[in-house]
Amino acid sequence: MKQGTARIATAIIGIPLILGSIWFGGWVFYGFISLVALAGVWEMSMMIRKAGWHSSGIWSVILGALLLLRFVVPYWDALLILGFMLFLLSTIRLGPGPTIERMAGSVLSVVYPVWLLSFFVDIRWEAGLVLDSVDAFVLTLMLFCLIWVTDTGAYYTGKSIGKHKFAPSISPNKTWEGTIGGLIASVAAAVVFKVFFLAFLTWTDVFALAVLGGFWGQLGDLLESAVKRSAGVKDSGALLPGHGGVMDRFDSLIFTVPLYYLYLVHISGLIGG
Repeated sequence: MKQGTARIATAIIGIPLILGSIWFGGWVFYGFISLVALAGVWEMSMMIRKAGWHSSGIWSVILGALLLLRFVVPYWDALLILGFMLFLLSTIRLGPGPTIERMAGSVLSVVYPVWLLSFFVDIRWEAGLVLDSVDAFVLTLMLFCLIWVTDTGAYYTGKSIGKHKFAPSISPNKTWEGTIGGLIASVAAAVVFKVFFLAFLTWTDVFALAVLGGFWGQLGDLLESAVKRSAGVKDSGALLPGHGGVMDRFDSLIFTVPLYYLYLVHISGLIGG
């Protein structure tokens, strides 16, 4: 009961924060994504340590912050290169364990949550340049909704009729039936977005974005499950009561948003291009 209450309370607080940050865009959304990404860095660093590797959480957060500065700082690339070089030098004497482990672990903890998730800022920014404020908001929100709907559809379908295991060695509760149910839910949600909110989407767009959210997103969840299994932990952290850590809630989004960006900008040309 306490777990369920905590989940509901976190959702009541978190969903309005997500909606508000996407609506306002700009610095507000940038700040929200930055906080989520840097929290993810810390969680990844701690899981890497629990897996038996050695990683500097502090240096990883610093590198992550430098990576996020690409949106706001002139000559950002020079600053990042300098910070990265200093990090490489620091691994020579930073804490126990082999230098190569500290290098690999810390870099992984930055690239995975920060670089991938930062594409959300690109999407919201570029959508705001070519679409009106409502369409830019909805197009950015759409991926969140596709992921949420997929998770719900996969859970209830798998719980009701799931029999055939999808990846038993990584996530024993995932089934092929649940995976297909999540994909169907994502397609239905994408259709709703086109019919009621984003009429300019083609049916090709609907199908492509639905597959990204409904299938590729589930692979992102599977990837994080494999990381947690390697680390021997149930949750990536405890920042979100009832939900675990940031990586537990944003794993599918983190893995999907770069492809969402590539499709919107470089394939469909809906934004940017």
